[in-house]
Amino acid sequence: MKIVKLEEKTKIRRAAELLYNSKEAIVLTGAGVSTESGIPDFRGDGGIWEKYKPEIYGNIQAFLKNPAKFWELAQEIAPNLFKAKPNPGHYALAELEKMDILKAVITQNVDELHQKAGSIIVYEVHGNINRFNCLGCKSSYTKDQIMRKLKKEKKGGPLCDFCSAPLKPSVVLFGEGLPTFEIYQSRALAQKADIMLIAGSSLEVAPICDLPLYTLRDGGKLIIVNDQPTHLDKRAEVVIRHKTGIVLPLIVEKIKNMQQEQDGNN
Repeated sequence: MKIVKLEEKTKIRRAAELLYNSKEAIVLTGAGVSTESGIPDFRGDGGIWEKYKPEIYGNIQAFLKNPAKFWELAQEIAPNLFKAKPNPGHYALAELEKMDILKAVITQNVDELHQKAGSIIVYEVHGNINRFNCLGCKSSYTKDQIMRKLKKEKKGGPLCDFCSAPLKPSVVLFGEGLPTFEIYQSRALAQKADIMLIAGSSLEVAPICDLPLYTLRDGGKLIIVNDQPTHLDKRAEVVIRHKTGIVLPLIVEKIKNMQQEQDGNN
């Protein structure tokens, strides 16, 4: 579905102008970017957590007591996660980084689709589903190794070959702290940013929902592209209530037009 409303076209142009004239623009992405690649949302109506209660299937203490529950959930959602491919929104953000407009991607998603689309500077604040670690000896395992193990070790979940401790994906479960380095870098980038583009995030998950406040506090502006309202809409410079996979490529197109106009004037 193409955007035809004049109001939305005006907002897209304004967003493009802000990004084009920025010096330290960054993007914060949430589940709305990934759902357009066929990855189910965990929150909201019909989300994963409605069927699988997070205190049972997604909590670190529950995992330590009974890893099998987590792996029951994992084996249902893994096929969609692993077969998903980047969508136009992912490619648009990668192109903005290549154009030296976006300085970094901060993402709440764990699917690695930003990297697959070509983004290089990506901070995964909720971890990554494609890497796995032993809770005992800390050895690491690849996705392919885990998939082979799951075929053999079906009952209690995969165990480490070296110390027999449970293996866990490098995703942040409820009750776990967020990765220190990624959070430190994200806060520093948010403070420095003159523009934060928020794409596909409802801004409901703490402490990541506070990152835009760092940008606002230091005089930066927000651009929000999300198909649902957020609590920061009134404080944003531009709010576009639409799918990121449609809007972000249009923003890139506008920026390219601006560059061509400037080149033609020089």
